[in-house]
Amino acid sequence: MAKVAAAKKQQRKGKLDRGESVDSSSDESEPLDGAVPVSRVNSADNLKSKSEDGKRAESLEERGRIPPSFPVTITGIFMLQACSGMYKWETLRVWWSSITTSSRTVYEYLDYLKDLMNSAFVGEQRDTNEYTTAAIVTAVAASLVGIFFWAPFRKGVWTGKRASRHKVHRYMGLFWLIQYALVWVEFLTNYDGGGSLSLLPHTLALNGIVQGYSAYFSFKVLPELKDAGYYSDKGVLSRNFLHENIFYQSMCLFGSVYYDSGLRQTLQSTLPGRITEMVFLFFPYAVIRPFFPITRFRDGGKQSKSRTEGALEKFYSVGTTMIKIFYLWAKYFLGFHINFMTYLGLIKPENLVFVHGLYLLNAGTVSLGVYLHTLRFKKILPAWFTFSFYLCQIYATFSALPYAFDTFMGHPKLCLVSLSGLLCNMTRNRLIHAVWCLCTMLLLTSTNIEW
Repeated sequence: MAKVAAAKKQQRKGKLDRGESVDSSSDESEPLDGAVPVSRVNSADNLKSKSEDGKRAESLEERGRIPPSFPVTITGIFMLQACSGMYKWETLRVWWSSITTSSRTVYEYLDYLKDLMNSAFVGEQRDTNEYTTAAIVTAVAASLVGIFFWAPFRKGVWTGKRASRHKVHRYMGLFWLIQYALVWVEFLTNYDGGGSLSLLPHTLALNGIVQGYSAYFSFKVLPELKDAGYYSDKGVLSRNFLHENIFYQSMCLFGSVYYDSGLRQTLQSTLPGRITEMVFLFFPYAVIRPFFPITRFRDGGKQSKSRTEGALEKFYSVGTTMIKIFYLWAKYFLGFHINFMTYLGLIKPENLVFVHGLYLLNAGTVSLGVYLHTLRFKKILPAWFTFSFYLCQIYATFSALPYAFDTFMGHPKLCLVSLSGLLCNMTRNRLIHAVWCLCTMLLLTSTNIEW
């Protein structure tokens, strides 16, 4: 039996080293927010992962070294928080107020449902629309709770034998899910009463960065492949994908500061704050992005046997193309363009709710996408469902197009600037992109153009 177990372990190790798909039903410890199998082989065994470029494979000890991106990320967090005036007790008070207010709203809604059901049971007359609205809201909320909380809870993601490993990663992931649920409750029910100035989006993004590095340092056994491993039904998630995802979490952190008028004004009031603003506003992909690895869409699904042949293979191929199209749209119009408009003060007060709603959707895609992959890998949900859900989530941003049309088309010159950036991106030349960033900064900061 010992020989058989050793042979299976060696076989699985070999598959991971080659980036091949593995059977997720085996007895392996798995993380909360990434489809990342964790080998039980001790670091003393000097487990190595074959690199794609022919370089010497690294040991687990070498993989545990702090990457260059870490001090860059920490510096960015400190500068954003310090220069926006967040280091004070009032910050914690405002954050806790949002937590308690949203939690109370959930409790009151459940109490309301109880009264509504009692009224229906005793035959009390109420508006039909009230029952219809309550039924729709409850069905949607219950479905989401079932997908993201109940299904993984039943499979022991946060309880049982497997939950004894990587506790920080698991429970910080659960905390992220709770915060994301509460921030939407606050946005939908209390936006004018304080939700527009909530600090929950900031702690959500900060939580996401913690999760990213937690996964990076905990799951060193993952293959570091150019194929993300995400765009398939059997592929192993690449450690490079987890690492580069931290960059996008950092951009979410910037958005949480920049879309808050009070924090933004404080950020712009000092020289260090203005420098930080310029870096995140114009040069994030030229200054910060090079510290993170890159996985490319064209490499998606290239892991050995990572996609089931037939309809599923076509499904993932089309889905990958859809994600690539969304990424270009999101990078330049939901990212750069809205940030430029915010910097220039062009967003009307009545359209701020559109900006904040888009931000929450985008912030959710960064972490929820990886979490959905975990649910697929652990066979809690089928692969086609988790990938379809992710596609629906990212394309839900197009539901804001009626607001975006007025916001974007009112400033055609700025739209041309953002479109030119998208076209420069398609050259895949970093120098061209850096030149575009510099020219855009000069246009927006040193000219008197009426945008």
